[in-house]
Amino acid sequence: MKIFISCSSQDAIEEIYKEKTYELVKEISKDNDLVFGSSNTGLMGICYREFLKNKRKITGICYEIYKDLLDDLKLDETIMVKTLNESNNELIKNSDIILVLPGAYGTLSEVISSIELVRTKVYDKKIIFYNINNFYDDLFELFKKMYNAKTTKNNYKDIIKICNTKEEIIKEMEK
Repeated sequence: MKIFISCSSQDAIEEIYKEKTYELVKEISKDNDLVFGSSNTGLMGICYREFLKNKRKITGICYEIYKDLLDDLKLDETIMVKTLNESNNELIKNSDIILVLPGAYGTLSEVISSIELVRTKVYDKKIIFYNINNFYDDLFELFKKMYNAKTTKNNYKDIIKICNTKEEIIKEMEK
């Protein structure tokens, strides 16, 4: 299975997120392939190194303006893009499942694009959030508020799966 992992590329991220990411990726990198945003730092770097260590196929989606950063990566496939929309679409299109770890603006962009492309049935993909340390609780509250205010007829719980442990994620991926 090809897993698109959306997450932070910042090395300064709190240790709890690094630890939980490593524990999860150590397991899921044994039998799956990686699709990601082509960074070897932060949580993305943890993911990259584990999939590489397990000799799994790694597909990197990279903005043309950052192509110099690819020199430090060993990728089986590289897809170059020019725009945010191209990047988000390629990340989603080239994966079987979407796994969301703690991240920032880029992660939010990927998450919203993923939700919308699944909601509108452009793609039929499972979206799983790893809600480490309740990282995404405020976002889920916003989704709930949108649904309760009837700005959408789609309940977010019908589109995404929320997991709080690596065991829950592994179980959800096996479904």
